[in-house]
Amino acid sequence: MSSYDVKTHPAFAGYELEGENGVNNAVRRFFRRISVWSAERRAYLNAITELESLSDRDLADIGIARCDIPDVVRNGRSKLMA
Repeated sequence: MSSYDVKTHPAFAGYELEGENGVNNAVRRFFRRISVWSAERRAYLNAITELESLSDRDLADIGIARCDIPDVVRNGRSKLMA
């Protein structure tokens, strides 16, 4: 193998072989999906916690029944607004 062949070999060019790249991308996408799901779940639970901390009167003022809190957070609106 000449010195030219070594310098142009994929291992020395800074990129991986095609088969390995597909697996690496799949693993990255998997962890990215978990990360996005985790952030969305955290935001959902935080919104529920905030609404549940309101008094019944405050919830009535904004048109939400206590039993509708999960649905309101999930869909972004109350039944009265629909």
